[in-house]
Amino acid sequence: MSYFNKDLEDIGFKLYEPCEELKAYIYNYWSIKNKIDTKKTNKILSDGSLGFTINFSNPYEITLNSKETYCDAKVVLNGQTKYASFITFEKYLDAIGIRFKVGGAYKFFDEEISSLCDKNINYDESFWDFDSLYKDLITKQNNSEKIEVIEQFLINRLNTSKKENSKYTFDIVAFINECKGDISIECLCEQFSLNKRQIERIFKKEIGLSAKLFTRIIRMRNVRDSLSSLEIENLTSTGYNNGFFDQAHFIKEFKSFMNETPKSYYQNKLSMARILNFKKFEI
Repeated sequence: MSYFNKDLEDIGFKLYEPCEELKAYIYNYWSIKNKIDTKKTNKILSDGSLGFTINFSNPYEITLNSKETYCDAKVVLNGQTKYASFITFEKYLDAIGIRFKVGGAYKFFDEEISSLCDKNINYDESFWDFDSLYKDLITKQNNSEKIEVIEQFLINRLNTSKKENSKYTFDIVAFINECKGDISIECLCEQFSLNKRQIERIFKKEIGLSAKLFTRIIRMRNVRDSLSSLEIENLTSTGYNNGFFDQAHFIKEFKSFMNETPKSYYQNKLSMARILNFKKFEI
C-alpha cells in the first residue's frame, strides 16, 4: 500500500503490462502526457533495471550523481544505477518508456550491459534502428497502438538474439526481492549451490551491477516503501527491521541512495498525505 503520489498524478503517469511473449523480459511500459505551467522535477529511485524513454515533445534533463544530461534525442537509454535520478520536464510532456526486468535487457543488447551503468545516452543513431521505430510511432493515434508497435519491435530483436540468460538469473533476482534485499552473498551461494565467483559473473554479465550492490538497492527500495506507507512504529525500528544494526549506518545508506535523510523523506510523505487527506494512490 502506498499513499497518493501527487507528482505522478500531475504528470499524467500510466502503466501498461507487456504481452505474454515479453513478460519474462519486460517489467512494464509507462507513459506521461500532460501540460505543465513551470519546470517540474521528479526523483526516481533505482531498482537495478534499465530502460528507454521515447520522447514525443520537448527535451528534458536528467541529473544523476550531480551530472546533468540534456536529453534532446527521440530515444534515450536510461542505464541501471544505484543513484536516484532527477528528471526535469518543462511545458509539455509526452513520452513512453520501456522498463526491462532486472536481467531482462541482456538478450536485447549487443553492448556489454555493465557498460551502460550510470549512463543516460541519447540514441538518435544506433544499431537499434530507432529512427524507423519513431517514424512508425508518430503515426499512431493512442498509447495502445504505440505499445503494439514497440512490442513488435522488441519481439523482432528478441527473435534474432543469440544470447541466453543463465538458468539462475531470474530466480536469484526473485529470491533477493523476496528477502527484501536483506541477504548476504554467502546465503545466495548456499541457496543456489553456486560459488561467489559464479554469482558475480552472472550479475556483471547479465545485470551490469555487482550482486552486493543489487541487494543494497532492493533493501533500500523496501525501506522507501515502508516509509511511504506511513505505517511504521518509528524510524529506528524501520532501520532494524530492514537489516541495519545501527542508526548511523541506516541514515548514511539512505542518504546515499535517496539524497535525503529517512526523517526528511518520511516527514515530507506525511505532510503530503495530510494535505491530501490521506487519499491513496494505486498504479
